Amino acid sequence: MLTRSMPLPTVLCLAFATGVATALAGRVELRVSPRPALLTRSFFAYGVYLAGSLVPISVYFYVFHGDWFLLYLADTRRIPSALALLGFVAQAAIGAAGFVMGASLVRAQRLAAAAALSGGLFLLGIALPLLARGRLGVVGSYAQFHGRFGLEPWGTGSLLQGTVVTSALLLGSTAHLLWRLDAAGRRV
Repeated sequence: MLTRSMPLPTVLCLAFATGVATALAGRVELRVSPRPALLTRSFFAYGVYLAGSLVPISVYFYVFHGDWFLLYLADTRRIPSALALLGFVAQAAIGAAGFVMGASLVRAQRLAAAAALSGGLFLLGIALPLLARGRLGVVGSYAQFHGRFGLEPWGTGSLLQGTVVTSALLLGSTAHLLWRLDAAGRRV
């Protein structure tokens, strides 16, 4: 797939990038509203997107391919579930920070800077898995990866099917979110 699935660094880059892109798509509301960025309808829509799309996709990869998702840097069997939950909350906070930064750029009339930031982070999210292809090209557990036994190639297992489905869902939900906010701004 495009990003060879979605390991943690990719998901974090996408969270921040989509936050900035959402602020850019909701620029009309952000420019005219005196309310703080986190109290706008655009942010509410982004929160629904985070809770209904991006974070659940991260949870899927963590639950079913956790060691791979964490680039085999930690054994998910040893990570307390409360700590994993805090990680997903942190992911949503990173997305919210991206929205706040994007809103700040939009309100300062720096649309090109917001677009460049969002696009750059999206490209970084794609590049990171390519740079880590030695770790991401094989699928197994933490012990299998570090012991170099029982690993399967990335494209032969269930991770490929999960990648296809979640990538399509994420692309569709992101496009829908940005299109709806942009269309709402045009009607104003």
